Amino acid sequence: MSRDKQYNQIVLLWKSERQTNKLLEVKSVVYSTIRQKINTLVKDLEKLDKKDIISFKIINERIERLNKILRDLSKIRKHKIIHEILDGILNKDGLAAEEIDLVSNLKRLFDEHNQRSIYGKISRELPRDERETATGEQQTKEELMIIRILEDIPEIVAATAKGETKKTFGPFKKEDIVRLPIVYAKTLIMKNAADRVDLPNL
Repeated sequence: MSRDKQYNQIVLLWKSERQTNKLLEVKSVVYSTIRQKINTLVKDLEKLDKKDIISFKIINERIERLNKILRDLSKIRKHKIIHEILDGILNKDGLAAEEIDLVSNLKRLFDEHNQRSIYGKISRELPRDERETATGEQQTKEELMIIRILEDIPEIVAATAKGETKKTFGPFKKEDIVRLPIVYAKTLIMKNAADRVDLPNL
């Protein structure tokens, strides 16, 4: 994909998101793609001949616009995500990798608020997942994500509690389709080393 085409696609996505109240489906790497594009333009700017004033101005304007798009797109989508959670219509398909944690945390926060403040069910106990974390116990069910590997990746060694058997994942080859714990999957996606795979409901 040419640089101009990628830049234009980012701008088009941002404009489309602003023009509708609906939360649009995006690729899981959308934010990392924008950040990567900004970094590429910054490097282009550093290599540029200082006498080339016109090119300097064009690149600098694109960097500023992409930074604005990154902030604005994130803000708009956060507002839409909150409204769709409250309305009970949020579809997790088509969320960016960085938005998945936000959704989980917001849902838990809203549920706790409703139980405590709205329905008057006061509890001094921590939620189950927080009790397990506080006592050092691992959750029995680990949330997984299916991803497509975009480059060869060496073995990943997972962090485990003291005394536990070391857990490893991989190594993986480019184009492998794998299921990983969400924390490792999102890390690979944000590094542009993987992309999320959304399987159809069967």
